Amino acid sequence: MTARRRVAFITNGAFPVPAVRGGAVEALTEMILKENEIFGEMDLTLFSIYDPLALKAGVRYPSVRFEFIKPRKRWLTLDKAFHYVAYDILNYVNHLSFKTTFQRIDYLYQCAVKLNENDYDAVIFENQMASLWVLKYKNNAEKYAGKYYFHLHNHPEKYAKAEQLAADAKKVICVSRFIGNAFAKNIGVEYTDEKFAVLKNVVDETLFDPANVTEADVQEVREKLNIGDRKVVLFLGRLMEGKGVRELMQAFRKMNREDCVLVIVGSLNFGDNARSPYEDELYELVKEIGEDRVIFTGYVDHDRVPVYYCMGDVVCMPSTCEDAAPLAVIECLRMQRPLITTTMGGIPEYADETCAVMLENDEHLTDSICSALNDLLDDPEKRAQLQEGARVISEDRTLSSFYHNLIDILNEE
Repeated sequence: MTARRRVAFITNGAFPVPAVRGGAVEALTEMILKENEIFGEMDLTLFSIYDPLALKAGVRYPSVRFEFIKPRKRWLTLDKAFHYVAYDILNYVNHLSFKTTFQRIDYLYQCAVKLNENDYDAVIFENQMASLWVLKYKNNAEKYAGKYYFHLHNHPEKYAKAEQLAADAKKVICVSRFIGNAFAKNIGVEYTDEKFAVLKNVVDETLFDPANVTEADVQEVREKLNIGDRKVVLFLGRLMEGKGVRELMQAFRKMNREDCVLVIVGSLNFGDNARSPYEDELYELVKEIGEDRVIFTGYVDHDRVPVYYCMGDVVCMPSTCEDAAPLAVIECLRMQRPLITTTMGGIPEYADETCAVMLENDEHLTDSICSALNDLLDDPEKRAQLQEGARVISEDRTLSSFYHNLIDILNEE
């Protein structure tokens, strides 16, 4: 019997895994742990920032060796002082980025020490370019040459002078070919199938299953939000520039229909309903549309999200940024809802005209959204066609396929 490959996952140290504090990348990583408990094709070690809830949740995965890294006290003290200067003295707008600077450096160093003390057949770095600095310590770049992978989920905000480390990876695993091509250009290499591999994102089909949502579940939310018998246009996602919320609201204002309501589910940060300047702009738009026609729910717990999808007669996610692979689009299709989205970024690799109305992000976007919403709201047959298309396109996008596609990538010579 062939010995299982020893594989280490290096998470970025911002949020823990298991994903008890949220985070899309963390949730996807936990899916791999879940599937490995079923199929057992990897001998897994996972490096994560310490969190007491994550430590407790880790018992769900008895075959995984967790390396929970605790920040050392001197670095915690230094971060407090650093943040105090940034926030209270210099009044930096982006002061939150200074809260864990030294903790993250210490996390990476401790990961490097433990990585060097062990021998793994493959090491997977999850998303953050700075995580690759683990290879610069303790001679790990030489030790794991030809054995490490970089799993890229989105455009890196910062490259952390780690471009060469990414270029030297055995493979860059990308959530879409779009993001792989962009990343290849930015680190100065050619996009080839030998260097890059696409591993498409999925969502948990045991949670995102329309069969699990009852009419009573939907009616309960409708009554809670005081929707009555009106049709629902639904947006679900983070309320930030680039997600198209403003453009959707502007389109909804033009519709001037009394038979439907716009329900906006989400907040800027997971579980944090404090409003941002962008959200303030959205609330100003409400005054123009009518407060009885727009409902902001704030953050909704992840396990309740499927009910909200089922409540939407039409789901509209008109992304105006180059999303690599927006999970909300994947969730919507898995829940078999009629979808309006855009052709931005990697979205066309996950959705097409059989399951969604695909709009161009141009100067006519607001008018296009308005027209598409009116058409779908008035055409139940078209909505049914898109729902069937969503069912078909989601059929093979399962946790099992995600896991085994990763195994195939790791097994490539």
